[in-house]
Amino acid sequence: MCTDEENEKQRDAEKKILTLEKELDETNRGVVALNLELEKRVEEKERAEAALKEVNRELEAFSYSVSHDLKAPLRAIDGFSRILCEKYNETMDEEGKHLISMIHDNVGKMGRLIDDILAFSRVGRQDMNISTINIDLLVREIVKETTAICKQNIKWIITDLPEFNGDRSMIRQVFVNLISNAVKYSSKKQNPQIEICCRKEENELVFFVRDNGIGFDMKFADKLFDVFSRLHSAKEFEGTGIGLANVKRIVNRHGGRVWAGSTIGEEAVFYFSIPNKAKSKKE
Repeated sequence: MCTDEENEKQRDAEKKILTLEKELDETNRGVVALNLELEKRVEEKERAEAALKEVNRELEAFSYSVSHDLKAPLRAIDGFSRILCEKYNETMDEEGKHLISMIHDNVGKMGRLIDDILAFSRVGRQDMNISTINIDLLVREIVKETTAICKQNIKWIITDLPEFNGDRSMIRQVFVNLISNAVKYSSKKQNPQIEICCRKEENELVFFVRDNGIGFDMKFADKLFDVFSRLHSAKEFEGTGIGLANVKRIVNRHGGRVWAGSTIGEEAVFYFSIPNKAKSKKE
């Protein structure tokens, strides 16, 4: 015969068992709900990936159409203008020759604009081929190429630039755009100078290209990296207004950021950062 104390212990044990069964049942329901939520998220992800593939397919088709359907009439216009110039050169007056020249120049500008739009479109879609990039060597290659075709006697200041992991072709395009801009906007200075440096911060590498050119008004700094944004007229400086937008898109894909600073008439500095996950080659 059980004593009162033993009966009390048995009741306590039964209560604990009931509590555990209730908690287990609630846990099972939670697991089921979690599995359903995970299945829902997987389905949403698959739908998003399918939608992204469709968008990329449409963009590829658009790029093909732009490249072929728009360039074809441009080539025709350019060709016909050349024929007119060659065939009627002796009878054409100076105004006519000037107009033909303007047609040729604007066809060239339109062609470059189409190429830049296509390049901008591809940057957001192409796969990234990540490797360790020797930035110092890369920049000096670009400077050498620039110097070979540049008529200016530029003073170059290049500090030791650290390596980091990224897509080499994309990062090369970043430096090509920034360096070519520095060359262009310092071209009217008597003693142009371009500085390419990097400073190491705790969580990022900050690269910058500084020139002693015409600079820009800082109130427009936020618009510099927008597509088709230009602070100077095409008559002053050539360009399509897509180069810096490309820089921003490439840097963003590498997990970095872009910004700029300037003093009008004295200098312009363009910065971009890369997460500091790699050490410099001298460390």
